[in-house]
Amino acid sequence: MKIFVTAVVLILFSVLHSPLAKARDWKEDQSMADQYYEQGKYSKAFGLYYRNAKIGVSQAQDMVSQMYERGEGKKADLEDAYAWAVLAAERGSDTIAERRDSLLERVKDKEKAQKKADKLLNKYGRAALQRKADSKARLKANTKSGGCTGSKLDCR
Repeated sequence: MKIFVTAVVLILFSVLHSPLAKARDWKEDQSMADQYYEQGKYSKAFGLYYRNAKIGVSQAQDMVSQMYERGEGKKADLEDAYAWAVLAAERGSDTIAERRDSLLERVKDKEKAQKKADKLLNKYGRAALQRKADSKARLKANTKSGGCTGSKLDCR
């Protein structure tokens, strides 16, 4: 009986932590954020959009940008709006790229806005997210192969 219960727990754990389950989580968050936004609950919507924006969901990045632009859920900040629009435009949307360019024209301190954009790109841009994923994959492979045992402290 113990073996059966242990097996069920392990299966449930692996299913809940699978990439498919995580993908479903961000989609659920995005749907909930959209509902909060439509209801005018901007702070709640912003929090969920922001969480998804940090994992590379371009629609969420665009919404964070728009909410900063309009001051919904956060104080209006054109520099932050521009920075998030840069990140969202990285995925290739012409509409978002046009809005990004329009925001830059309206920003007073363009250099500061670009620094914020560069910081976001270095933290949440495509290349940064790919580096994180590669690092996790290497760590997982090293752990499975026994490469991260003993005195090997730098196995990333």
